[in-house]
Amino acid sequence: MNKKSWLTPLLIVALNALSIMLRWHHLPEQLPAHYDIQGNAGGTMPRSALLLYLLVGVVVCLITYTIGHMKQKLQKSLIILASGICLVLFSSTMVTLTSGTMPIFMLAEPIILLAAIVGFTISVVRSYKRNK
Repeated sequence: MNKKSWLTPLLIVALNALSIMLRWHHLPEQLPAHYDIQGNAGGTMPRSALLLYLLVGVVVCLITYTIGHMKQKLQKSLIILASGICLVLFSSTMVTLTSGTMPIFMLAEPIILLAAIVGFTISVVRSYKRNK
């Protein structure tokens, strides 16, 4: 597994940062949050909370990259997991930036997370079977 493989989760974080930067000055200080399936907001959050999505994405990338270097056979699995988590964060950003008008992003979050966990698990099992 080469270092270029780690670009996938980092590119997702960068795309998330770009989407936030492009909309930042058009967003109110308080954003609607916690949307139901009809797109109705059940709470609010400060605009600066969007930066936490970026921070979490970077931290996930750093942790998985570090563990991947310590456990070489888990690198592919960790890239899958990190990419999935970063995609969920990106989807959450899109829900916020579209003010809940795009419910597809809300539906995507659990599907992406489930796919990432399943992909991670399958990859871990395969890597351990190959090394026996």
